[in-house]
Amino acid sequence: MLWSRPRVWAPVNRLLLQSQRYHVSRTKSCQNPLLPVLPELSDPNFLDQLIPRPSTVKEHVLDTPAPSNPMMAALSQLPHRTLTENSAPAYDSTLSPTLDAFQRLTHFSWGDSVKDLLDGAWAEDPQLTLKIIWNLRSIHDGKSEKEAFYRAFGWLYDNHPRTAITNLHLLVEPVCGKGKSEQELTLSHGYWKDLLNILALETVGELSNISKRSRLLHCFPERKGKDRLGSENLDKHGIKVDLKPVVKAKRVAIGEANHALLEKKLQDPKFRALYIAVARLFADRLLSDWRLLLDSETASTADARKALLRNISLASKWAPSLLGMHDRHTNIATAISRLIYHAKDAFPTFRFPAALEKHPAPESAEATDILRSFYRRWLLSPLRAASSVTETLMSANRWKEISYSRVSAVCMKNNKDRFFEHDPDGFQKYLISVEKGHRSISGATLLPHELLGELYGASTSVISSAGAKYPELQKHRAELAGIKIRVLEAQWKTLLENLRASGTLDNSIAVCDVSGSMGSIDAYDSKCVEPIFPAVSLSILFAQLAKAPFDGGFITFSANPQFIQLDPRLSLVQMTKRMVSSEWGMNTDINAVFTKLLLPLAIRNKVKQEDMIKRVFVFSDMQFDETERAVRGDSDAGGWDTNYDVIEREFREAGYEVPEIVYWNLGAYGTVEVLKDRKGVALMSGFSPSMLKVFMGEEEAEAGEVEVEEAAVGGEVKAKVEKVKEEFNPLNVMKKALSRPSFDGLVVVD
Repeated sequence: MLWSRPRVWAPVNRLLLQSQRYHVSRTKSCQNPLLPVLPELSDPNFLDQLIPRPSTVKEHVLDTPAPSNPMMAALSQLPHRTLTENSAPAYDSTLSPTLDAFQRLTHFSWGDSVKDLLDGAWAEDPQLTLKIIWNLRSIHDGKSEKEAFYRAFGWLYDNHPRTAITNLHLLVEPVCGKGKSEQELTLSHGYWKDLLNILALETVGELSNISKRSRLLHCFPERKGKDRLGSENLDKHGIKVDLKPVVKAKRVAIGEANHALLEKKLQDPKFRALYIAVARLFADRLLSDWRLLLDSETASTADARKALLRNISLASKWAPSLLGMHDRHTNIATAISRLIYHAKDAFPTFRFPAALEKHPAPESAEATDILRSFYRRWLLSPLRAASSVTETLMSANRWKEISYSRVSAVCMKNNKDRFFEHDPDGFQKYLISVEKGHRSISGATLLPHELLGELYGASTSVISSAGAKYPELQKHRAELAGIKIRVLEAQWKTLLENLRASGTLDNSIAVCDVSGSMGSIDAYDSKCVEPIFPAVSLSILFAQLAKAPFDGGFITFSANPQFIQLDPRLSLVQMTKRMVSSEWGMNTDINAVFTKLLLPLAIRNKVKQEDMIKRVFVFSDMQFDETERAVRGDSDAGGWDTNYDVIEREFREAGYEVPEIVYWNLGAYGTVEVLKDRKGVALMSGFSPSMLKVFMGEEEAEAGEVEVEEAAVGGEVKAKVEKVKEEFNPLNVMKKALSRPSFDGLVVVD
């Protein structure tokens, strides 16, 4: 029998022959950094040239009540009746497209769902829809759903490109304030990397109309099959092949494909406008920061120098590094370096490279190399050094020079174990100072479920080294887990204090769904977060934010509701374990919380109406069980009682008003309990505690102000200000959430 290896040799020979076509330098990247001539790049009016203003812009008239009729309103509800996963009556829409978009646009929203929601919302109210899109991204005033925002922004870019590009700057400008007054605007909705992500995603076709996570942002590795070409498979057959030429050939092919795609995209005026907008935003901010840096070098005093350096932004930290992921796909660093050179007259005392005088055309290969080198050497490196960028110090192995108080929240969460590995003494001292209150730690921008999930995982991984096969290794792992717990606990406290600055939650209590559909608390996956983690973390956070005597506890429910009392002396880990030890079941009986716990308790203790809990927050995936007293007609025109209808009826029959209920949806389902104008109810969604700010501090500003004119004696007209409280309903609560000053700068232009 003849011995042969056709399945091995064929691909090897093919790839080796293909690799011989290329000569790849070991010292140069396969990226082609050249850009075509972009005449609009240095023109401040580039947007008008590339996307001309529409001849007519449809003006949307706000607050114009549409004609209504009770019979038609009842008929319009019929097509939207649906059932939850547990057969409870519900609705699939609030009958307000903007409210549907506000409620259902989350990290679970993809493809056609995003398009349908935003199409309907824009038709109803463009300005409100624009705020809903920005609310998705806002770290401090919204849902902090970064990738969901990218998909929503992709819809905006596809359908209203002038509006999308005009408002890009509001992602990075400081428009969000701190605390109750919010007078000092120091925070932004997003960060500078958002601009690069948006541009790169649009370049590769992953910004809009996608049905799964972006490959660009998550770099999914290719799965290796049995016949996959690889050194381990070749070794099995005793074949020794140098695959370096094959790898280099592949990199060259990828670089050529990236450049060809970019050149093709830049022929589209809409993409070119987006490209130039991102480049100009970075160039303008980098030049401004560079001016501060140069001025600091000639400052007369050390205090003056520090004051100038403190004003340097984080643009240099997130600016595209040469050969980085964003630059490889977009060559955006080339465009930024051209803009910087174009502004050379603004820096007469600084000498730009004399070699550029030999290359008057900045598009040439030689000029491009010089400009990019200048951009890295004289702007990025000095600005990053002045800003003490943590990642720069880490990559240079200068761990002991890191100022831990200046490390961002996400960087601290992701690298705490590395800080301990490389600088154990310094990091330990820093944590001790934080725990004593002498130093600060970043944590306000993190989501509570991220902290809780990692914290719970770290606490369960601590195992005694006694009897271990490698006791020293186990001891080290235990020390590392202990460090992780201390960091996460400190970051939770920072998050809590940041929210407390916005006020308190008065006369309110949280209800946490711990039923089987919410997932398992024992398995946290940051890539696929189950609703149980945000439910538990938001409930604990809520209990710590609530105003006495309503603080320190919340209600869990599945089959039988329980009140969980939190001991303030316990750590977050201990609180979580206390919760886990409570009764968890498979049912989702929300009705039991109100009609089997709260209402009977009030009747038995003869609680007065004014002493009842004013507001209940329900953190759940909203897939409630059908209640026994629900009315569900056999025909479309029959009765249709949701759980809320039953709860309201039973409270009324007992002589009580039902508490205001905030239904906070943490799941991917699209059902709602009530329609848009149902009094006493609010609809929220998402994992961010920043949305709690909508309900905080209400005791200090209970009502809005409305001017009413009155005729005084002598015919003189005076203005009288009256207090008018807005009705608590889903539509008004949404508008309140979107009325924060940080959203005021958003404009619709097409």
